Amino acid sequence: MEVFFTRLTAFFMSLVTWFNVLFLPQEIEGIFSKPEEETVQTEFDEGEFVMGEFDIIVAPNGDDANPGTAEQPLKTPEGAKEKAKNLKGTVDGTVTVWFREGTYTLTKPLEFTADDLENVIYRSYPDEDVSFMGAKEISGWSETVINGVKTFVTDVPIESEDDYFHSLFKGSKRLSRPNYPKEGLFQVADPKTDEAMVPENEAQFFTKSVVFYGNSGDVLNFANVKDVTVRIMHFWCDELLPLNSVNAETGRVETRKPSAMTVRVEDNYVFENVKEALLHPGEWYLDRAEEKLYYIPEDGDTVENTVLYAGISEKLINISNAKNISFRGINFEKTDWDYVGKDGSFSGKVFDESHPLYKNIEYGATHPQAAFETPAAINITASSEINFTDCRFENISNTAIKFDKAAADCKIASCMFNEIGANAVFIHGDFVVPATTRNIDVTDCHISSYGRIFNNAIGILLTHAIDCDLTNNEIHDGWYTGISVGWNWGYSPNSTNNIKICDNLIYDIGNGWLSDMGAIYTLGIQPDTVISGNVIYNVGCDEGRYGYGGWGIYLDEGSSGMLVENNLVYDCSSQTFHQHYGKDNIVRNNIFAFGGDGAFRITRNEEHNSLTLSNNILVTDNATMYALTTERDWFVDDSNLYYDYKNGGNVYSGDSMSFFERKSLVIMTARGYYNNAAFADPLFKDAQNRDFTIADNSPALEAGFNPFSYNAGTLTKFN
Repeated sequence: MEVFFTRLTAFFMSLVTWFNVLFLPQEIEGIFSKPEEETVQTEFDEGEFVMGEFDIIVAPNGDDANPGTAEQPLKTPEGAKEKAKNLKGTVDGTVTVWFREGTYTLTKPLEFTADDLENVIYRSYPDEDVSFMGAKEISGWSETVINGVKTFVTDVPIESEDDYFHSLFKGSKRLSRPNYPKEGLFQVADPKTDEAMVPENEAQFFTKSVVFYGNSGDVLNFANVKDVTVRIMHFWCDELLPLNSVNAETGRVETRKPSAMTVRVEDNYVFENVKEALLHPGEWYLDRAEEKLYYIPEDGDTVENTVLYAGISEKLINISNAKNISFRGINFEKTDWDYVGKDGSFSGKVFDESHPLYKNIEYGATHPQAAFETPAAINITASSEINFTDCRFENISNTAIKFDKAAADCKIASCMFNEIGANAVFIHGDFVVPATTRNIDVTDCHISSYGRIFNNAIGILLTHAIDCDLTNNEIHDGWYTGISVGWNWGYSPNSTNNIKICDNLIYDIGNGWLSDMGAIYTLGIQPDTVISGNVIYNVGCDEGRYGYGGWGIYLDEGSSGMLVENNLVYDCSSQTFHQHYGKDNIVRNNIFAFGGDGAFRITRNEEHNSLTLSNNILVTDNATMYALTTERDWFVDDSNLYYDYKNGGNVYSGDSMSFFERKSLVIMTARGYYNNAAFADPLFKDAQNRDFTIADNSPALEAGFNPFSYNAGTLTKFN
């Protein structure tokens, strides 16, 4: 059954991909001279299977006491790893561990160390589906009724905390725990910052709230209240806080985990895992007190044919101090998650144990950005030449894969990531100069639906690493930033540099959920980092009271020395390009089109050249070109084309288009802007339908714009 659903998923994914190939490129194909579609060769195109002298075969019907031959295969990945280890010192060349079709359940992670054999490939047998899974089968249902709805129920013994799971899957789909409200969101009525763990005058953004009040009628006296979680969305952070107690009469909510950031009036929130809200098909609830699992059946489900899978492990593989180990054609799937940050606190603040609510706290506050502390299903530390090719990561509940401190010379190529709880790929190192985490490449990958549990997660997150290549990836449907590079705020020495963020297709990012994001986001001094050839569209921030910052390319605090060129960015809720503050960046030969709040913004005015803006096309539709609030921002512009589809060449700048705030072309020119500029229709083929083909007689060519070729993403490469 599991293999059937895996194949069914692959079939539907191929339909989606071909739909994109046929229809999506019409928005972007014309602007570029698109190369001929290429055929991607996989490792399985090499002909018939040939068993090497020391190769090992693993099959679900094998036995770890067997020799690992085709006739007598091993049974488990653990057994294969140990057999390979025993070959150390006796074999030269590559050893391949071949897995026959089936699902291999990992109840604990595979551990690779310096003792393991080098130059080993763990791969699926040609044309067979192989999965490493961190979940167990759930069946044995009977019918009952809960909340007036027909429900399936089965006994689930919970003898310890390890038996309580947070993830349940049906085939390739993650099933939902019941949320309250069922539609929309609640808003905080009173954040009670006077009861926060850190006084507001000491922390501002980081008061670490442990209590708030909801509006009248929004809070229920929940059954099993300590299994209910409240998710609070604000700033660039979503809080996931287990409850301690609630009071339905007053609306008071107390949590067992402090928020990372200050809770504010009208912050959005939702309660999760609420038994009283178990109503819709596909929802489930694990009742710890009753030791029963409830599931509302979907069409076609019967008590006899329903088999679900409960997450039993957060981690699948740990690799430490190992070398030259590869994985090819393996599916990694279905892991669990639990709360992170059970000790300590963000920013080094120690909680005051005399605080009246201190007794409630069981979890420390987590880092508020980029799901930074969320563990990974696959973790690589101080290891080199660890590679993943043609693998699929699906329904991973935390971060999928993390290259941690001192990882080097590793690659992820032609892999698919889908339904990932946190970051799809996390490249991380110690803050040392030069960085010891280096040369980690992520290329030709498809990353979709990331941040599904930890919403502020990133498609590809890179911190404190050098010489990495993030190229030709397709990234979409995340609640937050697509690619984030750097982890140093300001102008101090930075251990991140020489990162190539090139030819990626990034779209449908943010989706109106959080704030302060970019499809591509950077931090700190990175004099050799290049952002080039990317196609970015549909970036949207929270539209509520505090919402801001759905940018296309976002150079944040201290971003300096970078080259941004040949990118197409359009349809962002804020500006298409934003630099908070930085120094000596070059932004040239890009198309920035149809930002909801305008084309271009620099937030902080500093007494040095922030950037040079040259040979770009900037177009708006009744929005500002430059969102500038000061008399003169320190950047240089030269030879750009500007056009507004409502106002023509009569473009405006300023923080808004209101009559009293906008600045005319004359005013801006007098202030030193629009040097050698063109103010004319760039003659796109069909701007309304987002076909940015440049006409041969476009005035942008006269202004110095150089048309560039489309080679972004993987639309034609995945099937």
